[in-house]
Amino acid sequence: MSSDTVALGLPHHIGVVVKDIDKATKFLSSTLGIGPWDISKNLVFKEMFVGQPFRINAAHAKLESVELELLQPLEEGSLWGQFLKARGEGLHHISFKVSNWDEMVSKLQEQVTMVVGGINPYGKRWCYFETEPGGIIFELDEK
Repeated sequence: MSSDTVALGLPHHIGVVVKDIDKATKFLSSTLGIGPWDISKNLVFKEMFVGQPFRINAAHAKLESVELELLQPLEEGSLWGQFLKARGEGLHHISFKVSNWDEMVSKLQEQVTMVVGGINPYGKRWCYFETEPGGIIFELDEK
């Protein structure tokens, strides 16, 4: 592995954008047995360092060692609202927890990936990187 290679461990969670959090959790529970769900409604995030403040409904369920995160945007202008409008419901991002957050963010920025959102809630930072080539959105969460 070269010195400019970013090495990530196992994903922490998989993020999926949905139109209706209640319908999505009910379907996934009744059809695939996913759950129990930890559902939070009308979450407000204002401490953005990249992107605009936003409100969402969110739901989380464990799938063995990886979590499934459902995100229902409550505003069209948010990252997830724009995603939903452009692409519809579906896989949005893959998230990794990192202890060397600054180093990882720096390496990804050097590799011409675009930071598309970031926040510092509760003293821990996270941000999204949209990669090219590939079009995969990665989320880095500070441990």
